[in-house]
Amino acid sequence: MNTRKYLLFALPLIIALLLIPAGQANAKMVKTYFTGTEVHVEDISAGVETFPDKNLYHTRNAVEVLAVQTSDSRVSGEDRAIINWNFKLVDPPVYVTGRMWGTFTISNADGYWEGTWTGVRDKNGFSYFKFEGQGHGDYKGMKLHMRAQRLTPDPTQPESISGYILEPEP
Repeated sequence: MNTRKYLLFALPLIIALLLIPAGQANAKMVKTYFTGTEVHVEDISAGVETFPDKNLYHTRNAVEVLAVQTSDSRVSGEDRAIINWNFKLVDPPVYVTGRMWGTFTISNADGYWEGTWTGVRDKNGFSYFKFEGQGHGDYKGMKLHMRAQRLTPDPTQPESISGYILEPEP
C-alpha cells in the first residue's frame, strides 16, 4: 500500500480516536453550591517545627481536626488536615504571615472527600484557603471545589466556606 492510500485509510481512524476523549470530557456534570463554616477542634500533632533564621518559622506535617458544617450535608463532618507552612514572624497581633499547604479528609457517615489545599496568611493576619478533592464512598465520582477565609488574625475563630460539588448527571 503506498503512502497516500495508507494516509487516506488511517486519517479517519486517527480523527475518530482523537474525538473520543473530547466527547467523554463533555459529559454533563451537575454543579451544587454550598456555604458553611469550619471550626478548629483539636491539634493532634505540632509536626516538625523549624526556625531557619530569626524571622522564619516553618512547620511540616502538623495534624489538626476541624468541624465542617455546610448547607450540603455531603460536605459536613470531621476534617482531618495535614498542615505545612512557611511563615515569616511579624509584630502582634498578626504574629505570622506566609504560605500554607497540605492535604485534607472531610468524612461523615456516607463517605469522605480527600484532596489538597493551599492557603495564605496575609499582612493583616487574614487567611484564605483553596481546596480541591475527590469523593469516596457515596461520593465516588464527585469532585469538591471549596474556598475558605478567616478575616481575623485569631486562628481559633471560624472560617467561612463557599464551594461546589461536581457530580455526573444521572
